[in-house]
Amino acid sequence: MAHKKLNLETKMCVHCAKPMEWRKAWRNCWETVKYCSNACQRQANREARQIAHRTEPEPDPTEKLPPSLKTQRFRRQRRTLALPTR
Repeated sequence: MAHKKLNLETKMCVHCAKPMEWRKAWRNCWETVKYCSNACQRQANREARQIAHRTEPEPDPTEKLPPSLKTQRFRRQRRTLALPTR
């Protein structure tokens, strides 16, 4: 009996760069397959979320205030925190 799986299509996993061969389970969605396993997909998504979270710093609420209000706010905070004054 001859081996029927000689010329299967292959792709590279987007995350780990391992080659993956066509599977019968992927026959309907082979064009959309990117990852070799669920673990690779989860890890890639986790890394993408971490990168996205790192690149979006929280805006400083005092940036839009004029300088006089910024110093007033700082003085008020210093009083409430009981920091020593100069």
